[in-house]
Amino acid sequence: MEVIEQIYKLRRNFVIIGLTGRTGSGCSMLTDWMRKDRPAYCADLLDLIPQKEGPLDNVQRKHRVVDSFLRKNWTSFMVIKASDVIVYYALLLDTYSAFQTAITRVGMIEKSGPETETDIVESLSTLQKEFSRLHKLAKKCDVILESDKTQTKQQLQNCINFLLTEVPSFREKLREILKEKYIATFQQWGNNIRKYNSVLDTTKSIHTPACLARKIKQFIKAQHRINKEDDKPTYVVIDALRNPYEILYFRERYASFYVMSMNTTDDVRHINLKSKGYTDALIEAIDKQEKEKKEIAQRFSEQDIDKCIELSDIHLAWEKSFEQERKGQEIPFGDIKYLTEGQVDLLKQLSTYIALIMHPGLVPPTPHERAMQVAYTAKLNSGCLSRQVGAVVTNTDFSVKSIGWNTVPQGQTPCSLRCLLDLCEEKDTIAYSDYEQKEPFFAVTSRLLGAYKEKEAEKKLNGLRIPYCFKDVHTSSDEEQSHNQVHTRSLHAEENAFLQLAKYGTIGIAGGYLYTTASCCELCAKKAYQLGIKRIFYIDAYPGITKEHILSSGNLDYRPDMTLFRGAVGRAYINLFNPYVPLKDEIKVRTGVNVKAISQPEKSDKA
Repeated sequence: MEVIEQIYKLRRNFVIIGLTGRTGSGCSMLTDWMRKDRPAYCADLLDLIPQKEGPLDNVQRKHRVVDSFLRKNWTSFMVIKASDVIVYYALLLDTYSAFQTAITRVGMIEKSGPETETDIVESLSTLQKEFSRLHKLAKKCDVILESDKTQTKQQLQNCINFLLTEVPSFREKLREILKEKYIATFQQWGNNIRKYNSVLDTTKSIHTPACLARKIKQFIKAQHRINKEDDKPTYVVIDALRNPYEILYFRERYASFYVMSMNTTDDVRHINLKSKGYTDALIEAIDKQEKEKKEIAQRFSEQDIDKCIELSDIHLAWEKSFEQERKGQEIPFGDIKYLTEGQVDLLKQLSTYIALIMHPGLVPPTPHERAMQVAYTAKLNSGCLSRQVGAVVTNTDFSVKSIGWNTVPQGQTPCSLRCLLDLCEEKDTIAYSDYEQKEPFFAVTSRLLGAYKEKEAEKKLNGLRIPYCFKDVHTSSDEEQSHNQVHTRSLHAEENAFLQLAKYGTIGIAGGYLYTTASCCELCAKKAYQLGIKRIFYIDAYPGITKEHILSSGNLDYRPDMTLFRGAVGRAYINLFNPYVPLKDEIKVRTGVNVKAISQPEKSDKA
């Protein structure tokens, strides 16, 4: 038994979970549950939820396994809020004047609350003494965190207490003063930290986009050292990661790091935000900031939630707002006033993946996870230069009927294998269309190659060739073509999967399911509609009018249903569902019961 415990102790002693999702999606609600000293979200759930009549189904059996495990093995999480670490950076500013400047530089979203810069400055003055006090503590704390293993346990604990108590209190006071300007301020501060390692943008030196992540890591490291001395496990949840390079930073450093995305529809998010007092103008400003397409330079320092969701290991989803659910059934629940049915469902999702992180292979994946994992793997076949997408079509029994990814038609050359130099020098001509080689406009390619040579690209590319994207050149010629899906070289992943059905033949898939690692565009949604696809499972939302226009018209019996995917994909699928030790062997070692030996028929005693 000791051997088994030691094996799983490698995983259970250190777990880091990063949350991501759009504002209003529910990340903070998850952290409130995860910091509890008992498994508040799993204990007695089976008693609370009305059970279906008749025998148990496999879903109920799975939750019974998870519930039993977490009752014995639950460990509460330390919550590190990214917003608190941002405030910590603000407290490191040398003077109150600099702190004041960092706030007043951020533009107003709308004229409500403090209406002028003067009003804000006057309100901020009430915090001047507290800023000075906390500034000294922050500087002292930073010296301790930056030192190399010279800290005492008490010094480290003081730093943790500072982050978890003093800083949040100060942040809430800032929220009251800034009101509608609060979110814009913190977004800008976060961007500045990733670029300048400071909330102010006056510094000339450019830092790595991982500055904020590195500071969070220092606090994690401090807590880990404290717990190690006390022989306690370290469980940390980060609320919330908004830049993909922060995710990559943690992923490269911690084998036990998982990203959970909290997903819901925009309608639900907006209802939730309005219930918290957010105005329509503020919600619109938040959506614009979070959804706008980022230029390459911006991606390193600014929020890119779409990419963060794409990089997530585990996707949690709920599709009703609490305001909508409260009109329905409420389930009383211990020290929590109530749980809605949607909350219970969300907590069951969360509990399943925490249990799997602690004990891989505890329960098997869902049929939806199996199908989406195939789509996730399929996307890696794509030679697209900008984005890889995978898709799978199944029947109603989840049997895979076709697989697709975004790629060029069979016999053509993917963009990742084409080179601008070849096009300009008329080499490998079969890889390029007559249009690309002869259309007068594409003489721009010679200028493009000249620009690369002027920048001495060969030295900077470090052995990379210059892949050639037709779409970039073609759409830049005509603004009207910037969103044209017709002229792209590649088939969409969903389209490719549909064509495989026609190419190789299959029985009908009417009523079946489509799984896509992105979300259907209007063109692919129409094809899904025509094929009789009943449900479309997607991960991140396509910024088009697919749902509102294509799928919200026609006979109700024929409309495909758009459903947010929930589950583990990618490396998480492999890590969570692959047991360290076969369960049968683990039970044998833990109990000392040899089933085979006991089950052998007793030998008759013949004299």
